[in-house]
Amino acid sequence: MRKLLIAGLLLLGATVFAGNYENELTERMKAAEEKAQAEWDSGVRANMVNASLDLDKEWEKEMNKVYDLILKKLPAKEQSKFKAEQSKWLKDREIKVQKAYDKYTEEEGPRMAGELAANERLDITKNRVLELAKKYDGLNKSK
Repeated sequence: MRKLLIAGLLLLGATVFAGNYENELTERMKAAEEKAQAEWDSGVRANMVNASLDLDKEWEKEMNKVYDLILKKLPAKEQSKFKAEQSKWLKDREIKVQKAYDKYTEEEGPRMAGELAANERLDITKNRVLELAKKYDGLNKSK
């Protein structure tokens, strides 16, 4: 009886937490985002740019984690399609960031362009990670 109860509780726990990767990710990233916010609030341009770059690196790490998790869930045929999609997304991100930098250089000057382009890259990366987290949650719900 006790073993059955424990097994039931484990199954219930797995069911409750399945599909919550996005929530767990958002929770994990709170500390990094709070740290970045403190640097953005400092008003020191170098700190602000570095905060955006550092936070982007953290989101990039999370993207790699969820990307690998998704790959493990996908059948072989879908894996190559997903890899191609991610590769295209990475190229598109760099193009978007470069266009943003060029635009900001023209509009705001080169000093502000780096900061604004770093923020643009951060937003693009964060949005992709959250998109992948939703995809992973969807894969877990469908199984």
